[in-house]
Amino acid sequence: MDRNVWHEYLRQACQRKIGARVLAAFNTNIDAIVHITAELMEDLKAADKTIEWKEVAKGTAEDIAAVTSKEELLVILKDCLSEGKSFHIVLENLSLLDWLDEYFTGARENMGGQAGIIANQMATLGAESAVYTPLLSPKQARLFVDSVTTPVVDGGKLQIQPVSQAARSDDETKINWIFEYAKGETVAFGSEVVTTPRANRVILATRPKGSIMSFDETIAQHLPALGESIDVAFMAGYHYAEPVCSDGRSFEEFMDDSVKQLHALKQENPDLVMHFEYVPMKWPELEPKMLQTICQEIKSFGINENEIKRVLREYGYEAEMEAIDEDERAYSLYKGALKLFRHMQLDRIHVHNLGYYVLVLKKPYPVSMMNVRQACLFASAVNAVKAKHGGYVKPEQLGEASQLPLSDVGFKELAGIAKELEGEHPEAAKLLERGYLEFEDHYLVVTPAHIVANPVSTVGMGDTISSASYAAEVIEGS
Repeated sequence: MDRNVWHEYLRQACQRKIGARVLAAFNTNIDAIVHITAELMEDLKAADKTIEWKEVAKGTAEDIAAVTSKEELLVILKDCLSEGKSFHIVLENLSLLDWLDEYFTGARENMGGQAGIIANQMATLGAESAVYTPLLSPKQARLFVDSVTTPVVDGGKLQIQPVSQAARSDDETKINWIFEYAKGETVAFGSEVVTTPRANRVILATRPKGSIMSFDETIAQHLPALGESIDVAFMAGYHYAEPVCSDGRSFEEFMDDSVKQLHALKQENPDLVMHFEYVPMKWPELEPKMLQTICQEIKSFGINENEIKRVLREYGYEAEMEAIDEDERAYSLYKGALKLFRHMQLDRIHVHNLGYYVLVLKKPYPVSMMNVRQACLFASAVNAVKAKHGGYVKPEQLGEASQLPLSDVGFKELAGIAKELEGEHPEAAKLLERGYLEFEDHYLVVTPAHIVANPVSTVGMGDTISSASYAAEVIEGS
């Protein structure tokens, strides 16, 4: 394998521009971000003598469906830090927000939520970027990049307005707490000490009643016109679906309405493509139905190496789930992704892991595999700059990323999967030089990616990777 070939691919990818017109919906919020350190946890233990550390010691994150006490939050932090895992869970006991404000001082506030992060990053990269969010308070609106717009209905007509102009003073604000941690951090939870094997984050989410993940009735009437004005839509937030929505709709009614809205978006624009970035549901028993329903209309799906195990298990693919659990590598992720790709009848599934990406794409695919590979490298470059410096990445910063080496992990995985596929594909070795293979009904794309040691921020990495790669693909397909 000639790494120089791949770094030339990377250099060319970093010269790309995103020309797509983008819409991101629905979930936006404010992230209160805290960096977990040994000193911070020591200060917490000294300051709050009411914490039941024995409860923290005997608890496990897997047994907690939603956070109702500070001890449950500490259990999740302890387990996730010890294994280097990411985690997303809902805060049910909102009185804990006061406790968080008191004991985790110094948190910085950033744009949060998949739709908010994607809208800002797409705008910063130069795309025409619009967002739709059910809650748009002035406090929330201030965190959007100036050029981000939003659809509104005025005088019975659809208009696209700057977010700052469209903010509504009566809207609530959704706040999430993000606990980030670095690799190699040794932290005490009471008498138990853990050391982090990798950098990651835990998200503690809140759910205001007004945060309903769908278009409101006024906008819904104009979805065909909205869809006509965009090239790619990033739809996020369906994981918030519950047995009964806060507006009284049943889960089934919410799903039916969601499919109708997605279909309406494509009514006047059959070339419109949509992507759904996975986040685990609070109600796992509803998740298979939610995914299957949404994927009737959304045919591109993004997921990480941990999340895919949960979805495989939900669909009964125990062998593929266990293979990843026992030996997580590009080959086992490919086999798992292929099962989901076929079961969910997708056009595209993007599995992003630390140091490499694995994609499965349906034949025929509207853009070339070379373009898909280059779009993945572009996304890795964007994500690397974000990890190194934080904030939103500008096109002029990608020159720096073009000089950063792709990871040893990525090249090792590329070589590994090429070797394992020798018995299944006569041209498996071509993966090493070009990063893709053609099968009977699908393409496989595997690309090495960057790893940034001690990233400034890990929040939104999956969203950034998936949105940047898919939006970059659309250039050739539009």
